[in-house]
Amino acid sequence: MGSLVLLGLALLWAGLALAAVVPDFSLCSEYFYGGVVPQGLGTPNSANICQKLESKYHFATLYDKSWRIPVWAAYKLGTRKGQVQCEGKWKVEPQLSKAEDPSLENIQRMTEEKKLNLKDPSVLKKSQAILQDYEKTGYDQGHLNPNSYQCGKGHREATYTLTNAVPMHPEFNRKIWYALERNLNKQLKVKCINVKGTPFLVTGVVPNTNLKIPDKVEDQKKNIQRDDARVVVPSHVWTAVCCDHSDNNKKFSFAFLGENKPNSNLEHLSMAELSTKLRQLYGFANTHAVEIFKDDCNAGSAEAQNIASAIEAELRKAASKREGDDSSHTLPPPKKPKDVQG
Repeated sequence: MGSLVLLGLALLWAGLALAAVVPDFSLCSEYFYGGVVPQGLGTPNSANICQKLESKYHFATLYDKSWRIPVWAAYKLGTRKGQVQCEGKWKVEPQLSKAEDPSLENIQRMTEEKKLNLKDPSVLKKSQAILQDYEKTGYDQGHLNPNSYQCGKGHREATYTLTNAVPMHPEFNRKIWYALERNLNKQLKVKCINVKGTPFLVTGVVPNTNLKIPDKVEDQKKNIQRDDARVVVPSHVWTAVCCDHSDNNKKFSFAFLGENKPNSNLEHLSMAELSTKLRQLYGFANTHAVEIFKDDCNAGSAEAQNIASAIEAELRKAASKREGDDSSHTLPPPKKPKDVQG
């Protein structure tokens, strides 16, 4: 084989190795506990994405091109101190749309939509959500991999891709789910990172295919012209946690699940309970296997129950505070009993 041919093949292989939309997750396997991908939630229209920015893979996503939302995102908790909400510019994944525009295949990382300079901007819309789909819909672009967990250079920006976002009700996203993220962050740093463990997380959704944005009726009221019913709104959001540790007594896992609505109650679940719940919510047969972490990551440990119980207690406090702070234009806030302080 000639040297020019070998050089051409080498360049081809290098290009394939850089692809963000991939046949499997081997390029970003570091974000999975034991290197094993969650099983049982694949869809006929799903795509594997190793989320790439600045020549580095930052997390992994299973993305459904017909729902135009991620099914789940797998990531690690960052090790920086504190938790700071960070701003970023929303991006799209060009390679999801390379079938519509082959030139996009050469763009091998997430990119701001306006920087693509496409002759036909509509090519992006067939396989993914764009910012216009969310504007003035009443829904947030809710991160699955939280930006507040990944505030280092590159990591934070990488979470601002619409392939990492789902439509979340603002009350759920900004209050209920954020309270869970904040308390998970606190507990995992103390109980996992500080004792030399590695936290692996998978956050996913259950789609409600009967509810999509943008809504045609609402757009007509607001005199907005755009394609409607493009992005599926999840009925539920869930997150599963595994602290991997060389000492099995310090290894643990648990999960939380909540409805994507105001005043949602988050439910603490074991990994087996989460698998059962997801089968039910997706409408799978009982024989359909759903496994988020291989061997469930020591799901029966006492540490898992202790940490999850501590998080539940903090969530109850946060919910109680929200109820106390809530106000209405027609009703005064509820009065607290005299023996309740704060």
